[in-house]
Amino acid sequence: MQLTGTSSLLWYKLAGSQTEAHMKMFEAQPTTARDIETFKEEIANVKSVDDLMKNRTLLTVVLSAFQLEGEIDKYAFVEKMLTEDPEDDDSLVNKLVEPRWTKLSTALYGLNQDPDFFLNETNVNAILDGYKTNEFEKFEGSNAEGIRQAMYFKRLGGDIEEIPQILADKSLMEVVRVGLGLPESFLSLDYEQQKARLEKEVDIEDFKDPEKIDKMIERYLIMTEINNTDPAANPLLSLFQPVGSGGFVGPQPIALDIGV
Repeated sequence: MQLTGTSSLLWYKLAGSQTEAHMKMFEAQPTTARDIETFKEEIANVKSVDDLMKNRTLLTVVLSAFQLEGEIDKYAFVEKMLTEDPEDDDSLVNKLVEPRWTKLSTALYGLNQDPDFFLNETNVNAILDGYKTNEFEKFEGSNAEGIRQAMYFKRLGGDIEEIPQILADKSLMEVVRVGLGLPESFLSLDYEQQKARLEKEVDIEDFKDPEKIDKMIERYLIMTEINNTDPAANPLLSLFQPVGSGGFVGPQPIALDIGV
């Protein structure tokens, strides 16, 4: 059930302080427990990409490990990503430049050469760990708007070393854009315009500081709450009505130092 009021930031802090208890609730869900058990029992029988593609449950777990479960029905596309060499500059994955697909292709390409790929416990555990992480973030995200993206950003924000990494990842981009108060129309700008704007507003060095990562997340969750709340329900939100002709809900975008 979706919470209301200032629930996004409050739930995020609650989830962070009670991770172990929340994880137990997540793992106790019938669907989650069933899929994990099925994966453990059947993955050893997968000797090729073709075998994997024929088992929808196993494929869903694998795709979820890379936040790609929504692509499950794109059979030909997924198969191409799993079979093309990620080291080949002409492969589709290198033309997309999308980190989730790059990670999937790199991690699973070995299955094309080694029929015992999933007899390796390290490979199996890597998929299961990724699946649990992604599904747990979705589980927490079902309680309040923006939580999944905030948890994802908390986990990967420290790895950001350049602006293109933000632009290539939709979840990272959402947290940064909303946290900075940039309107949704910002996404309609061409790549170089987006890159130039973020270079002015973001100090990459800030992503090396966990406290500044947390401050960006807090701003993102506060702005998400504002942008998804009916101003009539809270008079204070009238201060954040659309500004100018862009129809943007929130304070006028300004350059922000997330270290403030």
